[in-house]
Amino acid sequence: MSDSNNDSNLTTFQRKRLENIKRNNDLLKKLNLSKLSNSITPSPPPTVPRSKKVHKAKKSVKKESKPVQLPTRRSRRLQGHSAPDAEPLKELSSSTSATPPAQELQDVKIIGDLKLSDIIKDEDKISRLSSIKISTGDFFDELKTLQSNTDNEKFMFENFKYSECKVIYDRISALYIHPDKERKIILAGDISGNVGLWNAKDVKEEDEEIYDVDEDVFRFQLFKKNVGRIDCFPNKMEKLAIASYDGFLRSLDLTGMQSDELLQLKNEYGDNLGISDFQFSYSDPNVLYLTTLSGEFTTIDMRENNLKNESIKLRRLADKKIGSMAINPKNSFQISTGSLDRTLKIWDIRKLVKKPDWSQYEDYPSHEIVATYDSRLSVSAVSYSPNDETLVCNGYDDTIRLFDVSDKNLQVSEDLQPKLTLKHNCQSGRWTSILKARFKPNKNVFAIANMSRFIDIYNSGGKQLAHLKTATVPAVINWHPSHNIVAGGNSSGKVFLFSEESTDDGPEYNKIKKEDAI
Repeated sequence: MSDSNNDSNLTTFQRKRLENIKRNNDLLKKLNLSKLSNSITPSPPPTVPRSKKVHKAKKSVKKESKPVQLPTRRSRRLQGHSAPDAEPLKELSSSTSATPPAQELQDVKIIGDLKLSDIIKDEDKISRLSSIKISTGDFFDELKTLQSNTDNEKFMFENFKYSECKVIYDRISALYIHPDKERKIILAGDISGNVGLWNAKDVKEEDEEIYDVDEDVFRFQLFKKNVGRIDCFPNKMEKLAIASYDGFLRSLDLTGMQSDELLQLKNEYGDNLGISDFQFSYSDPNVLYLTTLSGEFTTIDMRENNLKNESIKLRRLADKKIGSMAINPKNSFQISTGSLDRTLKIWDIRKLVKKPDWSQYEDYPSHEIVATYDSRLSVSAVSYSPNDETLVCNGYDDTIRLFDVSDKNLQVSEDLQPKLTLKHNCQSGRWTSILKARFKPNKNVFAIANMSRFIDIYNSGGKQLAHLKTATVPAVINWHPSHNIVAGGNSSGKVFLFSEESTDDGPEYNKIKKEDAI
């Protein structure tokens, strides 16, 4: 009776719901799934007693202390103090597997003067570095003599001696062979701001197995970004000038074991201006010509004890990066630049243009343009021959171009046209430094890296003189100014050195073969 009353009180929807439940239960019984469904029950999540949770929270609250708020930058310079002689240093980081010893290599602060003894902690290394007696004196007059006595007929490569060494730990961006006549001293700078010095020695074959080349390699960090250029002071051969993309120009005195900050270049807004290239004047050894990553140019008198950024007058030569700059050895008032704006330009720095029509920056004065060559792609390098008035440039259009830059030819037209064009693969990519052709300071021959792992050497007439094989791409090239020595640096910090001073035949692959020439 009660069931019938209940059914009568149900709505149509409720009765339909009960029928569906009964039908589903009957179906489960037929399939024998009711017991199985009851056995599959989700396990409850693990529970923690409330008292333990509360106790743990209280404990963490008691132990938690408010961190001390420290300024993000606390340099002594910003506090008004002078740079100390020594400072706690941390180990130099490396992108390669070969990690330098923490005792030897240190990551130092960039600002201020540094003692090499504070950077290289190994006393034995310090002793060996200080024992290298660099030729001192004036190289300025000697270089002029070398340039006037060019003799290509005696420039042969048949007996080149080959050697290699890992000088620095990252991709080499700058390379320099010291003009010392008694020793082969090579300096390499990498993209992390490290500088390595290799005192290369001629080792007899019977002594090669016991000779440890690392004993003659010295490394230290002077910058935070790419080393852009290394050169020696013309009137102080023992003193080197080194510039970086972080805007610093530093000296490296190998006799005094000291590195001094010469200049920190900044724009009018206080931002650092990366130094892309520099060169000492041929007419005055105290004057330095300098270009920046943002297209400016300036000249600096290095006789000033304290170079002030405010006293430097910047002239704009390009609206984009100037990757290379060269001074005409016949006319020091004339320079050439290769830029990311796809032009090669020759300038007369004696003449000033207040508002150049070619630039988008009207507030920057510029120098007068003598001649221009428009390239299809960016121009990577420019270099003058010492005495036959040839200018070489190369860029991303896969060409080497040679120009006649004599006064007679430049007066004909402002549109510069090459006298010879050579095809050359310059597509270095992100892992290899930009290829740059460079003339030898005392001979009318230039060298450029080959992406097929060679150093190619040409004369100013475009004739190939040598095709020197290396283990990897020797992207960055440099010459010894007086001896027949050429070196190339690769992307892992290794330097390949070729010297004609030895009479040994050297490795078979370094001999010149006609079938190797391209």
